[in-house]
Amino acid sequence: MKPMFSAGNATCCTLLSVVGVIFLGTMSFLFSLPAESLTHTFDDPGNPAEVAKACLTATFFYAFMILFCGCQTWLNKREQRAEIQLQ
Repeated sequence: MKPMFSAGNATCCTLLSVVGVIFLGTMSFLFSLPAESLTHTFDDPGNPAEVAKACLTATFFYAFMILFCGCQTWLNKREQRAEIQLQ
């Protein structure tokens, strides 16, 4: 199987997805709590539980991207090893 993305692009996507999972997971946790310091009021946003759920959904998307881009990185490394062996 050939990789769809270059090694640099796949690695960059993987690292950005890791940062996204950490950031959005933290935001989801904080919005699930009634944290006044996060929203500066108890009224904004209207439903913090919905915001927490949206952040959690985005976290799962980024986790999927870690798997996908990690596989692309692995495929690129495997292809490089195969080229070295052929030479």
